[in-house]
Amino acid sequence: MAANIFRIPSEIIEHALTLCHPHDVASFSQTCRKALRLVYGSPDQYLWRQLFLLFPFDNPLQVSSPSQEDGQFNWRKELHRRMEAQSIARRTSSTLEDLLTVIETFISVVRSAAPVTWGYERVSSPNLLWVVEVLQSTNMLRSPLLFSQEGDQSLARLRAYLALTLDEYDDDDVEGKERLKSIRMRSRCQVYDLRNYHQNNDWGPFNVTAGEVDWTHIESIINVVSMNLSDRPHDWPDTRPRYGLEATRAYSAPGTTALATGDWAGIEGHWRRYVCFMDYRRGQQDSAYFDTPNFEEVVRLVELKLTLIDAQAIPEVYMLDRFPDSPYKHYPTLYFTGSSWGIQGNEATVVGSVAMSEGGVVRWRFASIVNSHIQWSSEGVQIGGIASAFGVIGAWTGIRHDHRPFWLYKVEDDHPIYMQALANN
Repeated sequence: MAANIFRIPSEIIEHALTLCHPHDVASFSQTCRKALRLVYGSPDQYLWRQLFLLFPFDNPLQVSSPSQEDGQFNWRKELHRRMEAQSIARRTSSTLEDLLTVIETFISVVRSAAPVTWGYERVSSPNLLWVVEVLQSTNMLRSPLLFSQEGDQSLARLRAYLALTLDEYDDDDVEGKERLKSIRMRSRCQVYDLRNYHQNNDWGPFNVTAGEVDWTHIESIINVVSMNLSDRPHDWPDTRPRYGLEATRAYSAPGTTALATGDWAGIEGHWRRYVCFMDYRRGQQDSAYFDTPNFEEVVRLVELKLTLIDAQAIPEVYMLDRFPDSPYKHYPTLYFTGSSWGIQGNEATVVGSVAMSEGGVVRWRFASIVNSHIQWSSEGVQIGGIASAFGVIGAWTGIRHDHRPFWLYKVEDDHPIYMQALANN
């Protein structure tokens, strides 16, 4: 049978194979030596490139990142890795090692999603659609094997990207309610434990080692802020951050598909920032404290407008450490200033910087200045790609280092205003 097929020109056979599922192509290769050579022996990888793009997945060569190599991409190896991850996720029994490998693959797929381009802002990424479909259809993230991996950075990073979008529940779902209640308590313990903030981690959501992002802390901040906003549906209802995998795409923030020259991070424009805090005067609390009626958490909305400035224009009052010079020529460290309006319309000057760190993670550092003194300082991480709609997640603090979580995200220029309107009245 296979021998008869090869009476057809190999180019036509190869084209026909591009219309098949990768698993079927692999099965075809096992029918005879000619089939094996056709599938795996071609040096140009045309077949595997077509299989990859028609699956479909985003074209990885269209993704620009500091760590990207010079156009080299192994189409067959990467497609095989993704198909293997999908197979493992769908198994009824998998090892913990296999599940953690799958999570690494999913993170890689999310990070290689194509950036949003002008005119195609509403076109979803095939990469991200695939990850969501696999996770929803398999419920893999609720595997009992992962319950013991709460401190795993890769698992926390994937859950941070998802931002509880796979943890929604119906009114009669008692198990779902209890699960979110447990997540909220654990997240509050992480976020409001002052022992998690110190000079060695820049007073922010970072590990002591090499200043790497602490994704368990980032996930906890996202959980705390998002659940607080969910509890307040009538407070600033038309001002909410975007979240989920689509919001992690590069240049998905409003107005960033056509950035001004030099503003690679999409800094200039209007922003909104949610900050949360609790009363630290009660001292360090154990986890049970967050599950009592006495616990109160405050949420505030802050509105900002930011503009780029030269490094030499940073005012002397700005005493925060500056990021080291960027090793990436296309992503130099940027500096900005602007104004912020908080409760009762109180205005402050904002000064800060944005840097591309190793591993392609964008870091933000800024201060709020009132009466020529730094009132608050903030350390944050851009979630996902450059200028993502998801925005920046981090911690803010005063001189007493009583740290609190924040979520900063970009909005359209005509976005509704609340705080600034108070200042104008």
